[in-house]
Amino acid sequence: MKKFNLFLMMLMLWKLTFPELILNSSNLSPTKYEDFNLEVSFVNEDKERYRIEGLKNFDVLSKGSSNSYNVINGKTTSVKSDVYRLKSKKDGEFTLKVITEKGSEKALLIDVRENKQLDKVMEDRFSLQVDIPKKSYYFGEKIPFQENFISTVNISSFSQVKAPNFQDFSVKDITKYNNNSYVQNQIEYKGKQAIELNIFKGILQANSSGEKNIITSEVKVGEPTRDFFYENTTLVGEDNLKINIKPLPVDTPKNFKDIVGTLTYKENWKNKEVNVGQATTLNLTLSGSGNLALLENLPIENQNDFNIFQSVKNYSEEIKGENYYNEKTFEVAFIPKKGGVEKTPEIVIPYFNTKTEKYENLIILSQEIKVTGEKLQTETYSNNRPIQKNMEKVNLANKNEIASFGKSTNNLQEINIKLLETEKTSAKNIYKLAFGIVSLLCLVEMAIIIYLVLGRNKYKNHKKI
Repeated sequence: MKKFNLFLMMLMLWKLTFPELILNSSNLSPTKYEDFNLEVSFVNEDKERYRIEGLKNFDVLSKGSSNSYNVINGKTTSVKSDVYRLKSKKDGEFTLKVITEKGSEKALLIDVRENKQLDKVMEDRFSLQVDIPKKSYYFGEKIPFQENFISTVNISSFSQVKAPNFQDFSVKDITKYNNNSYVQNQIEYKGKQAIELNIFKGILQANSSGEKNIITSEVKVGEPTRDFFYENTTLVGEDNLKINIKPLPVDTPKNFKDIVGTLTYKENWKNKEVNVGQATTLNLTLSGSGNLALLENLPIENQNDFNIFQSVKNYSEEIKGENYYNEKTFEVAFIPKKGGVEKTPEIVIPYFNTKTEKYENLIILSQEIKVTGEKLQTETYSNNRPIQKNMEKVNLANKNEIASFGKSTNNLQEINIKLLETEKTSAKNIYKLAFGIVSLLCLVEMAIIIYLVLGRNKYKNHKKI
């Protein structure tokens, strides 16, 4: 028994003396299209918590664990392992380092080889195309962004593993779907018939100037094999795009509303001959790549010749081909205050033209309006309620007509119509009536109580007799 205990103690001391952390790879020089195994083993010790530095450069396809025990020449060896199935995301040299909680470390250098021939083959089969027209934009400029996956072969499965990461950008997602699936198109790609999936479509705007990064989507594609229960998978995408956001020049003009891009307009005047107090209407449509969502009102200067009212009829934005486009329509009513030939005020919209790289003004010229009638009688014409003021004028005209009618009928006998007087009930009288009713009820209740008390006393006296 003593020998057995001594043997156990020696065995425990041996385990404490010779524990080991081992890191192995099945392939130290794979291509980015090849899978390989990374094995983290703990020999003669319990498996500790650990982390692997550099794992972000690889896709983890699977992870498994195993335990094994070996006895050689009376010595027992235990091995507890974790096995990772990895695939590199790109070419280059990458270090994988395992660090345990107790501070043990092991590292391997993985040299991911370039394979141009296989790159060409894979590119002809699968491709993630990113459409972004330029590599440099001005701050405030809208940026169209699209991602399309293209396949020239049949695929058995498709999924978006990671969405695009825009980091320092504000994003409006306008991706369209067909029954909760990506929109598909039949196209020709490098001389072959292919399927194109639009996996993302959005409008970006940088939050600040400087160099910015966009990490594209990562998609997982499965190809069918002869084995019904197995497919070959490939990861495509997760590229890093760099975009330079340039600051605007500091000499901003007056009334600048941060409209950056190109700008054009179309105008339509409803009528150019009106009466005093009658509105002439301008429908003004602005369009281009400038961010018109920031323009809430047209910069129109007030003047004494017109009362001016404006509103937004509609606004829309989209990506046309590879370019951003938006459109906004304003409706402006000009109501002349006096007769004659009057000119509407000129409309000046400052913006930064990204083509000329200068601040410019979009000018809508003034329009001559022929106004019939005299100057409005009242100087207290309300800009906020023109319709009510017109009604007051109509009422005034009606009163004048009634007065003139009265003068022409002096010979008619006057008929005095008196209103029938009706008796009004004072609120004070109502309160007095309510008080009287309540008092009467209290008296009745008191009488009932007295009657019941007297009756009870008579009953007690009768019972004693």
